Amino acid sequence: MIVALDELMAPGAALLPPALVSPAAHARLAAVAARLPAAASSAAVECRLGASERVDLLVCWTAAEGGHRALAGRRADLELLATPAWARVVAFCAEWADPGSLLHRGVPLLWLELDLPDVEARSPPVPAPYPFPCIDPALPGGVAPARPGEASAASAGAAIPDQAGVIRRALALLLGEPVPPAVDGALLRCIARLPSSGRAVHVAPLAVRGSAAVRLVVAVAKDDVPGYLARIDWPGSIADIEVLLDSMVPFTSHVSFHLDVGAAVEPMLGLEISYPVVDLRWATVLDRLVALGACSPDKRDAILAWPADARSWPGRGWPTRLRQGVMLKLVHRPGAPLEAKAYLGITPYVALFG
Repeated sequence: MIVALDELMAPGAALLPPALVSPAAHARLAAVAARLPAAASSAAVECRLGASERVDLLVCWTAAEGGHRALAGRRADLELLATPAWARVVAFCAEWADPGSLLHRGVPLLWLELDLPDVEARSPPVPAPYPFPCIDPALPGGVAPARPGEASAASAGAAIPDQAGVIRRALALLLGEPVPPAVDGALLRCIARLPSSGRAVHVAPLAVRGSAAVRLVVAVAKDDVPGYLARIDWPGSIADIEVLLDSMVPFTSHVSFHLDVGAAVEPMLGLEISYPVVDLRWATVLDRLVALGACSPDKRDAILAWPADARSWPGRGWPTRLRQGVMLKLVHRPGAPLEAKAYLGITPYVALFG
């Protein structure tokens, strides 16, 4: 369902744990949310698990719920933000909402990440958006299922023409110009060299963070990760990644991870960890992060206490509930300590039976 983002981020609405989101950080979230278009399918709050109290805001729109139409309908609100990056999001949304466009069928959902200031501000500015379109048409949230054979073609690592076209068009709109040929070639090679277990899930231009690279999110069988990293000439230590996988996700068969792709693949690797909220594997990974100094004990406890049952959202016309989820991202950079982040996801939905 599409809801007003400021209501979703209002103090107390999502009951964000104070150990992860301080009152000052929550106030910054609410202030920025109030200046964004009053339409969202879901939201997430990115929290650092070390000493930093900084938080960032992520907002999602799905095509299946009409998120593209809701955003296009709020074009005037977006244009009030008056920066080139937001203007490019306006152009993306207008084309995404067009039933005849590649994006309409090929992009099931769009995330925007907003990097918030970590200092007190009465009225913090709305940051330039870091856009994360999903380019896997088989992912829930799209307007149509994949064509017969499309999902298998993508999972076999082939950069099929439709997906390549969607990627190029999405990035061109979000950058305001085509991706440089060297980056385009490296990105599509990374997709083409995926193993049969793998698929490309998201692409995100890093221009608002001062880089010409594109972030690529892939999902792949854990056992296939070392061979894949070797095939794409990832410049880090594959042995270090094998240790990371064995220690942090020992009971997982498939993983998703982030790569930054410029003219060549860059050394950063971000490992996603996502289980059901009640899954006992959370304690294993969080305890190991605490032992490494990448997570404080109080933040570990707050994640483990994140409620398993969807909470009611009082004051709505329909019996509405908030589905809560957690994802961790472990950021590996050669020669640097492991960094851990938690994403607290909040998705409203109508509970037909109360």
